[in-house]
Amino acid sequence: MKRIFKRLTALITACTVLVYGHAWAFAAEFGCVNCDLLNVRVSPNTECEVIDRLYEGTTFDIVYTDNGWYNIRMNNGVTGFVSADYVSRIGNIAGGVNPVGHKIASDAHKYLGYSYVYGTAGPNTFDCSGFSSYLYKQYGYSIPRTSFDQSSFGTYVSKENLMAGDLVFFSNRSDRRVNHVGIYVGNNEFIHASTSKRGVVKDSLTSNYYINHYISASRVL
Repeated sequence: MKRIFKRLTALITACTVLVYGHAWAFAAEFGCVNCDLLNVRVSPNTECEVIDRLYEGTTFDIVYTDNGWYNIRMNNGVTGFVSADYVSRIGNIAGGVNPVGHKIASDAHKYLGYSYVYGTAGPNTFDCSGFSSYLYKQYGYSIPRTSFDQSSFGTYVSKENLMAGDLVFFSNRSDRRVNHVGIYVGNNEFIHASTSKRGVVKDSLTSNYYINHYISASRVL
C-alpha cells in the first residue's frame, strides 16, 4: 500500500511539474493590440470564423507563432489566432519583464487620443510627466512630478535593455536637459502625452526625431 501511495505521489508531482512548466512556456510572452479592432479567428486564415474582437490596447498571452499569425490566450482563457501585423510584442517573463510594468504599458494604450494640457495629471488630460506619474500612481508608485526629476529617479537602464513600463526621456533643448518623458511599451515604441496638437500618442524610438532627442531611460519597478 505504501509503495502504491509513493508511486501515486510521484506521478502527481510529475504531472504538476509538467503542467506548470507547460503553462509557463505558453504564458512567457505578452502581446498588445496596436490597431482599432483586431479579429480573433479559430485558425490562422482570414477566411476562418471570427470568435472574438479585441480593442486597441488589449493584452494577451502569446502561445506560439504560425507563419505570420500568433496563437494567443485571451484573459477569458479562450485561445485563437490573430495577425502578427496588428500586435506589439511587449516582453518575455523569462527575460525579466516586471508584471506591473507590463500592466502599466498595457494601461497606457487606453489613453491614446486623450488631450494634452500643460500642468495636468489626469484623469482626462495630461502633460508628459503628468501622464507617467498618473499611470504609476494607479499601481501605488509615487514618482516625481516633472520629467527632469523623473529622469534621476529609479535605476538607469540602457536603450538596448528597455522593458515594458520603463520611463524614456528626451530633450529638445540646446543644453540637453531632460524636458520630456514617455512610457516604453515594447517593440521599440513608447506612449506619451506629446503636444497640444497631438495629445497622447504612440511613437517609435527608431524615428529620426526621437533618435536625435533621446537622452536616457530609467526603471522604477
